Formats: sequence, structure tokens, C-alpha cells
Amino acid sequence: MRPSRTARYVDVLKLPRVPVTFGTALIGRSVYALVLLPLLYAVTDATGSVALAGLAVGLYGAGASFLAPVRAWFIDRYGARRTLSILVLVFGGTLTAMAAASLLRSEGTLLMVLAAVAGAFAPPLGPTMRVAWGKLASTDELLKKSLSLDAVVEELLYLGGPVAAGVGLSFFSPGAVLLVPAGLVLVGGLLFVSTRTIGEMGTRSVAAPESGERRPLLIDARFVGVLLPTLVAGAIYGSISISVPVVVTDDGGQAVAGIALGLFAGGSAVGGLLYGAFGVPGSPIRQLVLLAAALIAVSSSVALVTGAVAVGVVLAAAGLFFSPVMIVAYLAAHQAGGEHRQNSATTWVNTSHNIGASAGSALAGVLIQITSVPMATAGIAAASVALLIVSIILEQRGT
Repeated sequence: MRPSRTARYVDVLKLPRVPVTFGTALIGRSVYALVLLPLLYAVTDATGSVALAGLAVGLYGAGASFLAPVRAWFIDRYGARRTLSILVLVFGGTLTAMAAASLLRSEGTLLMVLAAVAGAFAPPLGPTMRVAWGKLASTDELLKKSLSLDAVVEELLYLGGPVAAGVGLSFFSPGAVLLVPAGLVLVGGLLFVSTRTIGEMGTRSVAAPESGERRPLLIDARFVGVLLPTLVAGAIYGSISISVPVVVTDDGGQAVAGIALGLFAGGSAVGGLLYGAFGVPGSPIRQLVLLAAALIAVSSSVALVTGAVAVGVVLAAAGLFFSPVMIVAYLAAHQAGGEHRQNSATTWVNTSHNIGASAGSALAGVLIQITSVPMATAGIAAASVALLIVSIILEQRGT
């Protein structure tokens, strides 16, 4: 890597409109790190079943992940302000209804239906903010710094959010705690969509696209080549979330597993800062392949070490490469999306990561049950390497 002195993180925060746009987006985005625990416990209390609570969380997550491209298409087609306003109002209203249903001791079935509705209408505040950075940052270097800062802050939200939710649940009922994310998304989300930056995105989004932008992104070989490393990053994240608790079973169990996975998130935040401060030479695909390969190599060694300290060190080191993969993918998505499909492009990056995480978790669980953690880790690493090779091939086909 080579140091870059042309832009600093403080320069990003000094850009016109950034404090208001980014600050309001963060208020709304904090919801996603806060909602899962109270949702889980609300359904558990209502039904007495952890399995049904897990199903409710799964319904919420499935709607949030797999319908994300549909929501992004509406934003690109009808404008960010109009579409996001509807999504924020429905999502916030549904969370409020879930809180009320929990406080009133309603049937668990109602909570599960509301969880599915909330997931279906989850507003893509993060992807939209990453598109907004393209409007706010005046140079490529500032854009790279902006996306790095965004990735780091998002990691910090997911570090602190579950802790804050857990503390809240220690003093209040799940229904009462659910009112907090409901209020945050309504306040932060509506303030975010009212900013001038989002208004300008809406105006440009409804313009007729050029002929070259009418082609679906997923039949663009180079764009799919960008998505595959993010799929790999998601798969690695999903697999370690299953394998690490197994590895540390005899070294502290759940508490140590939580700390170790937290170290991965912390390493990811540091990695995002480092990527923003240093440049990696080469095309986006070259950078993605190198960073994803390093993520595979370092994370795979978690199956070879023993002891909680060693596992934590490995995960912290592996995390250094996670955020950079996502940052480069978002940078590439900005270019691939053109003027009229940036929400779709950045959302597909998110979706590919989420699909990878779901597949990685499921595959790791099955392989660990059938074989062992080292064999499961080796199998997922081999499949990940194969995807990176396909990514390179697609890039060459697209040139």
C-alpha cells in the first residue's frame, strides 16, 4: 500500500451538507443494529418458543435482504425522497405496532406477521447514503475516504447496537425497547429524506436513462465479477459466526465467542480506516480479489489454532480485510450504476453480501455436523477461491 496525503477524514466531514446528511442517515441506520434482540425476545415472550422467535427474525431478515433490489429499483425509478419517505413511514409504523402488540401481550402470530412486513419495507438508508457520497464528494480521493468512513461507522454501530439493546432489555420489556428503534427510524429517516442531497437524487433519478443504462446490471459480466468477492466476504463472515462458537466451546463458550466475533468487527473497522488512508494499486477487480483472498487465508487459520486468545487474534487480523472488500465494491458500484442505477448497484453489493452470509452460515453448520470445523473451513475456503477465479474470468470477458 502507498500512503495518500491528498485527503483526510476531517476533510470529508467538512464537506458542504455532509454533517446533516450523514448525521441524520446514521440516526436512521442505527435501527438495524438495535431491532433484532428486542424482536427476538418479544416473540419468545409471546410464544414461549425460541424456534418461533428465530423464525420471526428470519422472516424479518429475509424481507430486508432479498427484497432490497426491489426497493432500490423503486428508488431509482420514482426518486429517493418519495420512495424512502413511504418506506420509512411504513417501517417505523410497523415497529411501533410490534412494540404495542408486545406490550399488550398479543399473539405471537401477529408479531411474526409484523416482523415479515417490517423486513419487506426496511428502508435502504445505508445504500442510499453511499450513493449520496457520490454527490457530496467532489473527487475520487474524497469519495474513497467517504466510503471508508461510512464503513467504519457502520461497523461501530453494529458493535454498540446489540450492547445498547441488551442493556435496555435488562431494565425494560422487549415492547418498550422496540419503541426506541421505531422512534429513531422515523426521526432520522424523515430528516434524512428531507435533506437537499436526497432531494437532488430524486430529481435526477426520474430522468430517462441513456440507452447503455437500460441493460440489467446482472447480465453485465464485470458487475457480477464485482459482486462475487462480496459474496465471498459474506460467506466467510457467516461461516465464522458458526465455527467460532464451536472452536471456543471449551474455552469460555458463549461469552468468549461474543468477544471473539466482536474482535472481528473491531478489526474490520480498523481495516476500513487503513484502506481509506492507503491506496491499493490496480483495478477494482484486482483489489477485490487480493483483499478477499487475504480474508480467506487469514480467517481459515481459525480452525488451526487453539485457545481463546489465539482465536481472537486471528479474527481481529481477518477483520482487517473485511471492510476494504466492501468499500472497493461500493466504489465499483458507483461506476457501474451510472447516473440512474446507483441505488440498484450499491444495493446489489449489500444483497450479495447478505446472500453469502446466509449461505456461509448454513453450509458451515451442515459441514461441521457431518465432518469437523477444520474440514468445514477448508471446504468453504475452497469454494470461495473458486468464486474469486470466476470473478477474474468475468472481468476478462467484460474488457
